[in-house]
Amino acid sequence: MISSPTVRAQEDPYNDLYTAEVPFHGGPYLIAQGLTERSAYTVSLVLRSVFGPGGESLPSAYRRDARVLAQVLLGLSDSVLVRAGLRRGVTAPASVREEVFVPGEPALVALRNAVTFDEAALAAVAPAQALRLLDDLSVPPGGHVLTTEIGSDPGLILTPLLAASGGVIVANPAELATTLRHYLLVLAGAHDCQPTLARLVRENALHEASALLVHCGARLLQPATLPAQDPQISRARFAFADDKVLDLAVIADDLSDYDDHDPYGFWNAAGLVQRVQDLIDAPGDALEEDARCLRLIVNQGLGRASTFGLREPSRPGPVLATTVDDLKVMAELDGTDPLFLWRFAQADNKLYADAQFVHSFSKLDNYGLYRDHDYSYYLSDGPKPTGVMVNPDFSEALRIEAHRRHDHHVVASPHRPALVPVVALYGVDTAPIYRTHPSVPERELLVETAGLHVWVGGSEVETTGELESFQSMVLEAVAYWAWQLSLTAPGALRALADDHRGRLQITMSFDDLDRWQDALTGHPIHDEEEKPRIAWKAGSKGRLHLELLARGASTLLQEEGNNADRAIVRALTEAAAERWQGELDTDVLVERIAPYGHKKMLHGGISPMLLRPGPLPAARLVQPAVSAVVLDELGEWIGAQGIRQGAIPEDQRLKVLNKAVGHYFQRIQEGIAKLSPDNLMSELMARHEALIRDEALQDRILPARLACFGASSQPARELAEDSRRRVAAAQASRFLIEYTAATPPSGDKPLTLDTYDTLVAIAAELISRSTLSDAIRHDFSLVQLSLLESGRLGVSRGDRFETGTNALALARAQSVMRGLAQDPLAPQARQTTAPSAQVEQAMLAEFGFTLTDLAQGLGEIIALGDDACESEPFVLPVAQVKQRVQSHLGWAEDTVHAFLDRLTLRPRPEFLSVNADAWPWRYNREWSYARRPLVRMTLADGDLLAWAPRHVWSTGPYWAELVYSGRLKATSATMKKLLGSIRQEHNKDFEKQAQQALAQAGCPITAHSVAKIAGRRLMSPQGHDLGDIDAVGINPKRRKIFVVEAKDFEMARNPSELANEADALLRGDKSATVKIARRAQWIRNHLALTLNQFTGTRDTHGWSVIPVVATSRDLMASRVLASDVPVVAIDGLPAWAEVQMRSQAARRRKR
Repeated sequence: MISSPTVRAQEDPYNDLYTAEVPFHGGPYLIAQGLTERSAYTVSLVLRSVFGPGGESLPSAYRRDARVLAQVLLGLSDSVLVRAGLRRGVTAPASVREEVFVPGEPALVALRNAVTFDEAALAAVAPAQALRLLDDLSVPPGGHVLTTEIGSDPGLILTPLLAASGGVIVANPAELATTLRHYLLVLAGAHDCQPTLARLVRENALHEASALLVHCGARLLQPATLPAQDPQISRARFAFADDKVLDLAVIADDLSDYDDHDPYGFWNAAGLVQRVQDLIDAPGDALEEDARCLRLIVNQGLGRASTFGLREPSRPGPVLATTVDDLKVMAELDGTDPLFLWRFAQADNKLYADAQFVHSFSKLDNYGLYRDHDYSYYLSDGPKPTGVMVNPDFSEALRIEAHRRHDHHVVASPHRPALVPVVALYGVDTAPIYRTHPSVPERELLVETAGLHVWVGGSEVETTGELESFQSMVLEAVAYWAWQLSLTAPGALRALADDHRGRLQITMSFDDLDRWQDALTGHPIHDEEEKPRIAWKAGSKGRLHLELLARGASTLLQEEGNNADRAIVRALTEAAAERWQGELDTDVLVERIAPYGHKKMLHGGISPMLLRPGPLPAARLVQPAVSAVVLDELGEWIGAQGIRQGAIPEDQRLKVLNKAVGHYFQRIQEGIAKLSPDNLMSELMARHEALIRDEALQDRILPARLACFGASSQPARELAEDSRRRVAAAQASRFLIEYTAATPPSGDKPLTLDTYDTLVAIAAELISRSTLSDAIRHDFSLVQLSLLESGRLGVSRGDRFETGTNALALARAQSVMRGLAQDPLAPQARQTTAPSAQVEQAMLAEFGFTLTDLAQGLGEIIALGDDACESEPFVLPVAQVKQRVQSHLGWAEDTVHAFLDRLTLRPRPEFLSVNADAWPWRYNREWSYARRPLVRMTLADGDLLAWAPRHVWSTGPYWAELVYSGRLKATSATMKKLLGSIRQEHNKDFEKQAQQALAQAGCPITAHSVAKIAGRRLMSPQGHDLGDIDAVGINPKRRKIFVVEAKDFEMARNPSELANEADALLRGDKSATVKIARRAQWIRNHLALTLNQFTGTRDTHGWSVIPVVATSRDLMASRVLASDVPVVAIDGLPAWAEVQMRSQAARRRKR
């Protein structure tokens, strides 16, 4: 019957993990969630309410009976599922409404054995006196009466067991959690304590919701709970994201009219819902705070159905209603953003206001839909929907993702008789390494290996500051290498473990805190040794202590290599070898587990400038939820300009885009003009500093993450996926600083996180639209624009510019990942080369100071800030900066003036008065924050300079790169001459690289800078000099001649630079492809002469001449524009040439 199409058509997608764990004494216990939504969370909440803080207010007899009931049913559930081979976090099959699958006899027998318990098996579950209650939960086989009526059938919930001879059969193992929940509530009724239990459930829901909000950055306002204006509503208020307020109201099933015979009864909550909205959304005049207030209603049910509907809010500010467990999933996925709930609530309220109806099964389903559309309810380019049906499978995907990221569960504490919560450190698909939850006092890591728990923690001696951070890194490294050791030599750690408890505790400490602190801050250790020193001591069974010795600090803190990690592996393997019954070769294990190279977890060393410690806000990327609002607003504005819905004519595309850019610029102007200048520049600089530090950290650890976990692991994916977003955020951040420096505001509004996100999103969109405009102007992009039915400005997808850009970005990312994964790290001595006299002279002529002066001046500026300021970014009077630089560096006043003048942004009458140098989508700009890291601020009592140390430090390499790459826009004759010679040197070096690449490809005869062949210059039929051939490669066996034009290009970063790149490479009579094609034709016309010079033969039969342009990097132009001559990046030239030779050989064999 259940396989009939009629029945199958009614099947809904499963919306939760199928298995979960319930924390309880003696556990945790594995349960199946069955067909009852969120059954694991619900029964856990009830158990916490009964046995957690405040539970003593319940009758002791009730708690005694409830404990026995829980132990028996949870024990049965755990035993059944373990026997069946299930584990925590199993997902349900994705198939829906398909034929019912019936397994074969062996599988059915195994499942039958899993649910069958004889007396001995039951005795292992619970004591005999506890098992007596099974009689009330059992019926004889055949005792369940099948009903085909509409509605739930509670028979298999009320009596999920079948009484068998001397034991039981668990007839409904998937619903034992629901059975337990139901009978806990029934039992409370029997003990006349349902109201008390309902209150405890509500208070626990309030506590958990509050903890989640605090973990997401909210701050609980005092008093901790608001006055109980309604005895069935618990409340609390929070501040978050600078200026926002959150009003939390929690209601829960009051258990009134609970039906002992219906686990899925109905809770009539309509009156309570109305009262809670009256309380937090009271009718009346709006207050100033209302627009900044998020009203969050938590409606926590206990398994009964209920209806929950809110009227239209009467006050400004969003309203959101959800459950604690749904809130937990949202927080686990996006809680690092303090505004994630605010933005979702705003979008959700707008969805309900715009649509005639919205049908949804849960707020988590809504969140899944919202998140699936890039944090917006922009569902399609078509007309806005009048009705929305939200599928229940959205929540399942979110719950699975949250589990794979965090895998929240509890384990037995190694220190006390308690269950402690732990959270996955890298995601369950990457490594079984967990950290203890912040809610518990222990700060430890846990490695869950097969049959063994390895705990890693610090000593009882407290550490602070940099030493505390370094200790955390060491502990993480120890946990990682313990896991790696367990994979390579599974018995090694077990040799150290407490067999009875299946546990190993590893602790670590520093031998001398003061000396270690000195080492971390750059002070020398006088009795240092070259090898890292880690002493170990295996104590009583199940304990291992590692001690880091200060005399080995220099090696432990070195930047290159992984010797420190290898020392940890050696200590672990040596300790295991001492207890190991057989042979354990520690040297072999160290080399196998941690070969010298990138595979490292310790990133020690004195922090480089970009990673210098100090309080900074979290790095803030462009927020997609804000971008969605910005895009909607742009569409509304464009529509108001009289642009009709539909395609925008091709000749009007630039006009429309320029209008959009102008509109965005006006919004930036208006937004910044409202801000108060007080501390504004410091806040903007701090935000940018956070981005710099974040990017430097990712660059530092990405090679190690790839080596340790693989390119497809969660840590590596997360590092790589944010790359583009970091670039966009940094560009937008610099633009806001440049604009504010040029046109300081005089408003009175603070720069809140919400305001900053909006300004960054607008700036990023302005840069994006301007870049597209340039791409169209330079004939790279053929996109079509239109005003969509949805109201947004539409841009067609898949044109050659977008395709080429995306392909190039992917290729570069893959190349980086391959290079990092394959590059064997070798110790390299770092050498710093001083600028040549020619460079110094050119700098002096161009700017009034040398490159050495620049480096020294920037260093002095940073040192001044560290000496004179209590916090960063630094702000000091201009006069004090001048005096410090002049006195400490001994510079002349003219040099100081030139230095500060060239490196300072300052107010100007109009932001755009410097023309293209103000455009944030262009690079190499004179008035960019990248080139001018100091900002001058004019105040009534004198001018100040503001600067941020990390950005100041990064300015030096930026200036040097401008000079040595030849990109600098020079004005002096001396600098122009220098840049010309630098380019010529680069080109000659690159020609040699091209020659070497051809040799690597298998060409035994190579040459570079070929000006003549057989004494003849390469001339066209018209008598024009064709120029030199940069590189030649000849393979006599394959009868191939490669002629190469070597072009040492810098990377084009926008359409304007791309236009220059395209002209040099592909377009016009002087392009590289045209030149090399002509030279290749000359070789064909003079093939005998060429062969005679290089091979000593004049036999031209079967020879072919292949022209190719080799570029110093993968270029965008060659991906956007077509070319008759292949364009190949130098790294790929050997492989490309090999393919050409193999393909010819294959064709000859075929003939």
